[in-house]
Amino acid sequence: MLWLIRFTGLVSQAVFLEFVHIFGLVVFLIAILLGYFRAQWWIVPILAVACGVIADRFVDLTYLTDILRRAVSSNDRWAFVILVYFAITIGGYLIGFLGRFFGRRKKRS
Repeated sequence: MLWLIRFTGLVSQAVFLEFVHIFGLVVFLIAILLGYFRAQWWIVPILAVACGVIADRFVDLTYLTDILRRAVSSNDRWAFVILVYFAITIGGYLIGFLGRFFGRRKKRS
């Protein structure tokens, strides 16, 4: 149980670092748009893997090592980066989907 809590904290720190770097924020906004316009569900994992590979190859987070050292060292592993982008894209897709659902529901009342 403690391992799950620590892992959740590490993933949330890594998501925060990706948002600070702006690339993660752009991916999050793209995922919100995909969810809002009801794109196919299989686009989300493809977006997560593609953005994770791009971030692993081209995004450099070494200047942020003083802030969150453990999360930055975990981002050196490509599988963890892809997992972080899965969390970002799934969260964004769900927010966009629920935003459309509740927006339409509010208009009907």
